[in-house]
Amino acid sequence: MFNRVLPIKIALLLSVFAIFVGYIVASPVTWTALGVYSLIFFIFSLPLLLRWHHFLVILTWNSNAVIYLLPGTPPLWMAMVGLSLVISLAQYALNSQEKYLFVSELIRPLVFLLILVLLTVLFKGGVGLSIFGGHGSGGKKTVFVIGAILGYFVLTRHTVKTGSAYLYASLFFLGGVSSVIGNFLPLVNPAFYFIFGIFPPEESGFEALGLINTTSDVTRFAGIAFASAAVFSALLMNYGIRGIVDFRWPLHLLPFSFKGGFQINRPWRLIIFLTILVLSLLGGFRLLVLIFALTLGLQLYLEKLYRSRLFLGILLMALLGGAIVLPMARKLPLNMQRALSFLPIDVDPVARGSAQSSTEWRLEMWKRLLPEIPRHLLIGKGYEINTHDLEILTANQSRGQVDTIEVAILAGDYHNGILSLIIPFGLPGVAGFVWLLWAGFKVLRDNYRYGPPELLRLNRFLLSFFMARAIYFFVFFGSFSSDFFLFTGVLGLSVSINRGVCKKPLKEMPADFSENLFPFKS
Repeated sequence: MFNRVLPIKIALLLSVFAIFVGYIVASPVTWTALGVYSLIFFIFSLPLLLRWHHFLVILTWNSNAVIYLLPGTPPLWMAMVGLSLVISLAQYALNSQEKYLFVSELIRPLVFLLILVLLTVLFKGGVGLSIFGGHGSGGKKTVFVIGAILGYFVLTRHTVKTGSAYLYASLFFLGGVSSVIGNFLPLVNPAFYFIFGIFPPEESGFEALGLINTTSDVTRFAGIAFASAAVFSALLMNYGIRGIVDFRWPLHLLPFSFKGGFQINRPWRLIIFLTILVLSLLGGFRLLVLIFALTLGLQLYLEKLYRSRLFLGILLMALLGGAIVLPMARKLPLNMQRALSFLPIDVDPVARGSAQSSTEWRLEMWKRLLPEIPRHLLIGKGYEINTHDLEILTANQSRGQVDTIEVAILAGDYHNGILSLIIPFGLPGVAGFVWLLWAGFKVLRDNYRYGPPELLRLNRFLLSFFMARAIYFFVFFGSFSSDFFLFTGVLGLSVSINRGVCKKPLKEMPADFSENLFPFKS
């Protein structure tokens, strides 16, 4: 009886939903109507949310989707974290026997950072959320940091089955592919512009439509670059360098004993990987090339490829590719030349000038910020910004009376990892973040060493990705408020997939263990 009734209920539910969608399409769209439609859609999707809220947090974590109906247009991953947290607390209240994945090594620095952020907000005049009618702004960064901390606890609320680990982890990174949607703004019919309320377009899209004018001579497609980085991570996690290249390397390949060629077992992996590397250059980001190199270098070390013949093949292939592409660098698009301009190669002066001006702009900003550091060593200034001051600076900038550096400093966009920590939260913030990174490194290292053999590639990549991002944050470029969720997300995903922290297995007890422990018999 149950099996007959259930399909009928599902069919009725889908029919009602189809009628509802038809009504939406036929009716004029207003903000009030959108709010009502969203509420009805939420009610219909509630059963799915109760079942799949943990999966949806993982799916949206790296997505660039936002909820434009809510004040401040929060990112979708943050809204899912809040919703999942409410559902998890309700489920725990109904069944207090359920256990959390309690990893004390990570919880202590996270709680420390949470308390530090709240104390800074308390002593520095509030959160700074202008959506509540206050005179301050900048509180969105505070919400990002708190959301990243709560997101870790949401991710570790449930475990991921070993058989689904690679799927969940792949979707975790592939959520970043949604960044490319914003590049399609000039190609889409205006009737579908509502899509870009969910997936915000980038500057190049507005420039193509003539809505804005930029002074830069280099058009940069950031969405394509970030989407390429997402696919890069998914490929490297699923296959590793060895699986992507996948050489069948005969000993007779060496030139002095050449009797044949080599064979690539799965060429599509290598073709896709190389295509992704090329597409990533369209963003014009030199630092993206560096973080790719960091991740590949750490991955190569952890896979111990430097001990194998495959390393020689990869090295020869890289040298051959460089010998072909780099002499032709001047014929590449300007955004690609900009991404490669840090190399000692001949590129267009426009591309090199764009890169050099960006570097000089950052160096000048850091020079101006140096006198500010001693004032915030013990107690940071937080993220609150006086909205009135920001409006005045922005207006003066449009008249040419103030340069962009002053506006960036007031907005807290320091383009430097250490400065983005020490100025808002002082030395305690630096200590708390370093504490979390060290604890996170040990957790990821233990999961890589002692985790299930079937999760070796996944755990290896999470460790190399985490280390590469940490080095990149402190040495090249970082923003604590916008990068923090990457670190807590990777840690939460690793703990959820490995069901905690994997420890070194104890040695098997000898056969006469009990006799040695209790030598006297009754």
